[in-house]
Amino acid sequence: MVKCCSAIGCASRCLPNSKLKGLTFHVFPTDENIKRKWVLAMKRLDVNAAGIWEPKKGDVLCSRHFKKTDFDRSAPNIKLKPGVIPSIFDPPSHLQEHSYSVMDSPKKLKHKLDHVISELEDTKKSLRNVLDREKRFQKSLRKTIRELKDECLISQETANRLEAFCWECCQESIERDYIS
Repeated sequence: MVKCCSAIGCASRCLPNSKLKGLTFHVFPTDENIKRKWVLAMKRLDVNAAGIWEPKKGDVLCSRHFKKTDFDRSAPNIKLKPGVIPSIFDPPSHLQEHSYSVMDSPKKLKHKLDHVISELEDTKKSLRNVLDREKRFQKSLRKTIRELKDECLISQETANRLEAFCWECCQESIERDYIS
């Protein structure tokens, strides 16, 4: 099976003539700390797991994602120097605004998340206030209908219809404006 570079938007494939073209492929480090740095440098999310992508055994990065100074060329086989981190990633423009690639630092993402949570809390408070106002309105309307009925200004049947109509309207209004 042909190995492909794991970087987002990279089309490099490990073919028999890749080395002749100066393209080498490198498995992810076994050292968990360095491997984590590689993954974070890639800024790649796992959309299925809703988290940062984790390399599987056999996943590789091509030499295009490393600086020339990251390589040890003294031996016959080109190798990466110990501890180097890939640093050259240019996601394609059509992916730059999508969730497939993390473009912000964890600190910025945390700030954005905090902002969204704050907006959500404000929206919840606003919804509670609206629902409380709606309950007060219903109570006031029922009281008015009862007073009209008690003073014989409307019949019992009309009072029942008005209550039913007001209840339906209030429920439809809540569902339309605040739940949908």
